[in-house]
Amino acid sequence: MSIAAKVVDFYDDSNHEMMSKVAMPAEMSNVNMTMLTPDQHEQLPDSEFGLIVLTKRASVLRKFPVNDPGNAWLSAQYFQQSHEKLAFPARFVAAKFIKKACDAYGVAASPLVDSYAVRVGEDEAQTNTFMEGSESGWMLRKLAQRELMGKQADAVEINAMAEMPNEHFALVAKQGDGSIIRKYAMPDAGHVKTAAAYFDKYAMDLPPQYRHRFAVSVQNRAEDLGVDISGHDAIEKWASSGWNRNVHAHLEQRKSLLPRNSGARDVLDKLAASIAETTPEDMASALETFDQSTGLDRYYDRGVTDPYASSMGKTASGWSADIDGQIITEADLRKVAGTKKLAGYLGETFARQFSEHPTEIFESLPSPDKVLIKQVISGEA
Repeated sequence: MSIAAKVVDFYDDSNHEMMSKVAMPAEMSNVNMTMLTPDQHEQLPDSEFGLIVLTKRASVLRKFPVNDPGNAWLSAQYFQQSHEKLAFPARFVAAKFIKKACDAYGVAASPLVDSYAVRVGEDEAQTNTFMEGSESGWMLRKLAQRELMGKQADAVEINAMAEMPNEHFALVAKQGDGSIIRKYAMPDAGHVKTAAAYFDKYAMDLPPQYRHRFAVSVQNRAEDLGVDISGHDAIEKWASSGWNRNVHAHLEQRKSLLPRNSGARDVLDKLAASIAETTPEDMASALETFDQSTGLDRYYDRGVTDPYASSMGKTASGWSADIDGQIITEADLRKVAGTKKLAGYLGETFARQFSEHPTEIFESLPSPDKVLIKQVISGEA
């Protein structure tokens, strides 16, 4: 797969869409970094890049500059977001040389750079150059065997993985360029259980549009293989075919965020009126389209629950959550909901909405906000 037209590193990211997702730690503020001009970028030697790609059309692409500490760190952060756009073996090449530069400069890399780099053997990826079209041969070598199978697999096993139907993967998604990514293979019962456990732990780290798809795929594969995944609450929640008992509240919450958009508010009223005549999944699909058209999707996990969690499943009675070893109950959330202290940290609008639907909103929040609310409850904040 060619990366010629893809945004891979900082110098491809002309609109700074990826950069907006990068949080620079305080310790990086004084680190030397040269913002390369096009001429400076062109004049850098190949050795100052994490990855050199020789394309099928005989052109040369130079990605992930590592010429100074700041650029090495930034390349590591972009690799974290864009690695799936690279051919599988190219990820290991880029990670090895980005990691090597970060270590030399004494700056942190990124979790995925570390994860890929540690899997590269001493005799592998001797240079930072990768040739497009060489993937098939590489797939039969030791590095691909270790990564894809987690054991000493042979070519037959690797081909079997490649030929698995989409239904045997937890996540199948079409990219903007038309390519298909398939992740979290479930060839057997053990992998189904692993996928379910992974989703319980990392559901909120997945993009909202993938959570329902992932959970349903795991649930369906578990049924095919007769695997018991009861007790996996996140799977049950996002794969549920039943209505969320608070679906009306989630629609009203969206209305409150669009006070001047009468047309959008009318659409929400019509969606509310159609609940008795539609299915939760169809409602979620319609709500996803609505959120994208009104811009509410940018608030997912930051006060707005994603469409599938809004429409499907339910919050269990006797709700509680373990946050850093402290059990938080619904009563705890209601105790601080609407308080000036919570409003001071997260805003008055958030505090008001939180007081109306504390458990639903709490579950939609990213981990740092959950920890903050836990600290407000315990008096630490």
